Amino acid sequence: MNEATAVLIAFVAVVLLAATLVLVAIPEPPERVVVATERLDVAVLELRNSSTWDRVEETVRSRIESRLVNSDSVDVYSRRQLDMLLMEQALSSSGVLDPTTAVEIGTLTGVTKLITGSVFAVDTPSREVTLCARWENNECTETIPGTEYTVTVRAQIEIIDAQTGKIERSVDLIGKDEVVAEYGELCCGGLDAMVAKAATSIADRVAAYVSSTYTREMRYGLYPAVEEKRDGYVGEETASRFTVEETVYLIVHFTGTEDRDLFDLEWVDPDGTVLVRIEDVIDDGDWRLYELDLAGREAGRYWVNGFLNATPAFEAPFSVAAVP
Repeated sequence: MNEATAVLIAFVAVVLLAATLVLVAIPEPPERVVVATERLDVAVLELRNSSTWDRVEETVRSRIESRLVNSDSVDVYSRRQLDMLLMEQALSSSGVLDPTTAVEIGTLTGVTKLITGSVFAVDTPSREVTLCARWENNECTETIPGTEYTVTVRAQIEIIDAQTGKIERSVDLIGKDEVVAEYGELCCGGLDAMVAKAATSIADRVAAYVSSTYTREMRYGLYPAVEEKRDGYVGEETASRFTVEETVYLIVHFTGTEDRDLFDLEWVDPDGTVLVRIEDVIDDGDWRLYELDLAGREAGRYWVNGFLNATPAFEAPFSVAAVP
């Protein structure tokens, strides 16, 4: 098999895979909502550093704070204000926090969760490798020496309830970055840059962990017509205007919930009267279809409201017009 044939086969395989995914995948409803299971006002405290890498704890802390700032449903207390406040109150934000100090920090800042922990190891092994500098007919015709560098940052992150001072979660996380350098010459910041990338990997894990632990996610949309597709539903086209001769269909896909979560739905008329209330029990990944027959209804502004575990999740207004 020559190189051109191999490339053609690979291209055809990619096209077939993409076509299969398009046919099989169920389009997501357009509206996305993230619901906090409890109020998430977070402060990221200083981390301890028991590794030999200088100031790696500051790198990890700043990356965690940055990721949380960009997370849905999470409010992050200003790092600068936090450090100034703790200095004024002669409180330490590093080391092992006792419950009393944690509660005092929570009282002073108004946050509900404190994130702290330690970086306990930074490993930077390397090994000599051989790199191919030139290829001809799928064969390497020239090699050069190189070095494979690996940076592994190991940390333990704790999430503390600022109202009780108790540690709610403690997780061990590993961040890693690998670079292969020609002739063994690292560029672009060297090992420090690799440590920063490994710290970013840890921060991504922390943000994802906080999101999955303290938030739920779903997608929804209103449609005039719906059809079943595999285990879900597909609407023809989202709409916010209907007539009294139509039926309003609501598709909800629970994309990030817990099994046995409680979902309540209310269809509300223009007077604020709840026309229909539905109580449902859902599992993560479930698709649900809800509907309201508009026959005999008055024209005006209606709403459909969703609640997850008794917490308001979304409010979707739509208008209903009389038939001319």
